[in-house]
Amino acid sequence: MVLFSEMFVSELINDPVVDVLQESVGKVKDILITLGETFPKVSGLLVEFSGGQKKVLLIGEIELVGKQFIATRVTSDRIAWANLREGDLLLMRDVVDQQVVDLDGARVIRVNDLKLAKVGQDIRLIAADVGLAGMVRRLGLEKFLGAIFGIFGKKIPEQLIGWDHVQSLSGGKVLIPGQAIAELHPSDVAEIISQLKTEDKTAVFSALSENTAAEAMHELEPFIGAMLIAAIDTKKAVAILEKMPVDEAADIIGDLPPEKSEELLRLIKVRKANEIKKLIKHKDESAGGLMTTEYIALPQNLTVNETIERLRKSAPDAETIYYVYVLDEEEHLVGILSLRSLIVSSPDRLISEIMIKHFISATPEMNQREVAQIISKYNLLALPVLDPDRKILGIITVDDVIDFILPPISRRKKPTLG
Repeated sequence: MVLFSEMFVSELINDPVVDVLQESVGKVKDILITLGETFPKVSGLLVEFSGGQKKVLLIGEIELVGKQFIATRVTSDRIAWANLREGDLLLMRDVVDQQVVDLDGARVIRVNDLKLAKVGQDIRLIAADVGLAGMVRRLGLEKFLGAIFGIFGKKIPEQLIGWDHVQSLSGGKVLIPGQAIAELHPSDVAEIISQLKTEDKTAVFSALSENTAAEAMHELEPFIGAMLIAAIDTKKAVAILEKMPVDEAADIIGDLPPEKSEELLRLIKVRKANEIKKLIKHKDESAGGLMTTEYIALPQNLTVNETIERLRKSAPDAETIYYVYVLDEEEHLVGILSLRSLIVSSPDRLISEIMIKHFISATPEMNQREVAQIISKYNLLALPVLDPDRKILGIITVDDVIDFILPPISRRKKPTLG
């Protein structure tokens, strides 16, 4: 029989355990739960005897559970004790004071206490207390501080998060269900990862799908991304890099140790690996270090209709198609075509007739701040980077400039590495 409707884990710890004759058995030191349900069920109590030995008192052996004591069904000599097994989850040891992920708020929180509730004849974990109230309750200062707050007509602030909004735990490590994390925005995924300790960063990142991991990489500092790529399985690392835009993959590869970067470049598809090698030759602070080699370039002798057909075939492989870059027979950049001009023009017109012939460009050595100023001044969506022969090396998109001026979330908040 459960003699309470709700109580906190800290209120059960060190409560006496007595048998059916009210003889002392021991003290509650922790609470065992069974995962697998939205609100996990308490399956036993870890009891410490007077000699210091600890055993598990299974829930089936308990007659009464109250806030002051726990009573067993039988006398102490007839209790069927169980041993703690590897992989068992204890609330005080594995959850309280640990970092967990609030999926609803897309943030990392520290658990100060846990709330239990009677549901039918079961005791279930229903919420995490992440506020001041949980902390002072565990310190035994709840009455004292409560009286002080009461003088001012206030209560100690309580901040509870329903366990259905907190990811599952296993062995004290943070693990996020793939389906739940996939529904979060990549910025939220990156913010969660950036707040975690190093070992938990890897645990969360390893649990992501390849698509979600690749999207989240864009929001992380390259050195954090490199650390994560180096820590996970090589096959998965290659799959993630394959799904990333080539310029972002180059940023990650460039921050890896030489041996690891060479290994990954050997395993990545040859065409993409070659593009990455071209990009990592440029200095990080230059236009060459900022550009991507994923763009659409077409010959100037195509008609509007032919160009649209080409775009339908090649667009899925391009990171952006803000503009079409028009080349002559020797592959010099001779014009830029906006998608708007393409759509509103007659299908039979040559693109050389409607392209912008006088355009702004950058050199690979140009400083990133100069590039940002040009894109901002001329209100461009992308800026081509040309070599001395006027051949296109890559483009810098407005997204890349925004990242430079207003860095990803992990740059604005100091990442946790320890």
